Amino acid sequence: MEINIALNALIAVMLAIFPGFLFRKCYYSGEFTKQFNQSRDIDKILWNIFFSGFGILSTLLLVVSFKRITGLEILKSLNYENINKIIIPISKNDLPAAATIENTYIDILTIVSLIYIFSIFFGLMCHWIVRVFRLDVRFSLFRFKNYWFYYIHGGSILYNNKSNRKHEFTIADVLCNTGIETVLYKGIVSQYTISKEGNNLENLFLTEARALIKVKDDNGQTIEVRERTIPGAAFCIPNNTIVNLNFFYVYKKERPQAFDQFYLYSLNIFFILAFTSSIILLFFDLSRFNIIGFWGKTNYLILSLVFLTNLRLLLSNFVKKSVLTIDVVSPILLIFASLSFFASLIDLISIWYAVGISMILFGIIGFFRRNKPTVKVENDAPL
Repeated sequence: MEINIALNALIAVMLAIFPGFLFRKCYYSGEFTKQFNQSRDIDKILWNIFFSGFGILSTLLLVVSFKRITGLEILKSLNYENINKIIIPISKNDLPAAATIENTYIDILTIVSLIYIFSIFFGLMCHWIVRVFRLDVRFSLFRFKNYWFYYIHGGSILYNNKSNRKHEFTIADVLCNTGIETVLYKGIVSQYTISKEGNNLENLFLTEARALIKVKDDNGQTIEVRERTIPGAAFCIPNNTIVNLNFFYVYKKERPQAFDQFYLYSLNIFFILAFTSSIILLFFDLSRFNIIGFWGKTNYLILSLVFLTNLRLLLSNFVKKSVLTIDVVSPILLIFASLSFFASLIDLISIWYAVGISMILFGIIGFFRRNKPTVKVENDAPL
């Protein structure tokens, strides 16, 4: 009886809690890691259950869609009958039959692993979407609790940045009380730490740090202000010594147009998903496509990478408005070369035809490269 209760508890944690835990852990990554624990325990459990349900549902939909699109037989043992044979005994605090476990344990481990993998993937993807599309800057609903991130990185929540310039780095003027004197430090903010509980600033790290020191006469009057360079890679200033703090934001080139930016981000997402799908296909029987054995699957993976990489390069040039340049011609010819080898891999043409086609295409690429016009490059104006 105790074993059955422990088994039920383990299953509940594995499926109802842990996928959501992985999702939240990946979502609150980078400079927002400490927000992962900044909630009440009951809130953490509820959010874990919610995101676990999201991860399970998404995984099942992806598996079903994958089976229907490709026609591949995967997770065959997880049919309605076997699932009932597992769930019904567990609901009655009994163990499923040994034969049922033997027939399904591999597929069960596979589907649980997929749930965990997709929970991690969705957590990272949601974090990436929020940050790249600056949803946390535009909408308070998506804003992280680490408000120092937005102050230090010049988010437009502080002011209206109409020029849409991209933040390069932040210069800080830090007035500190050392206990003996008051010193003004100046430098580029390289890092900072915040408290675990309240997101309060703990330490500020400056590179290329300098100190402005007042020189006084015998009467205590300031007669000169000297600047002293502080040697070292990073200068740490504890928060308890900071009297006043001022940030100055330095920007570089303007951001690309909204449509071009969305197009490039969508293209990157497509490439990641397409190449990930190509890798997943390696774990299934591809003999129907004449892809057999280790070397067959290795060739398939290499050709997939070459094809998708050059397709991404070709499509990304639409933003640059390039026409019949080496940046456009080269990916097109490499795409055709990879397709010719793929056609030979599935026995549509002979390997020697693929080699001949590829040699001709490589010759054309070499011709374009030899005749590529030189472009004079000028340095950007200083900031």
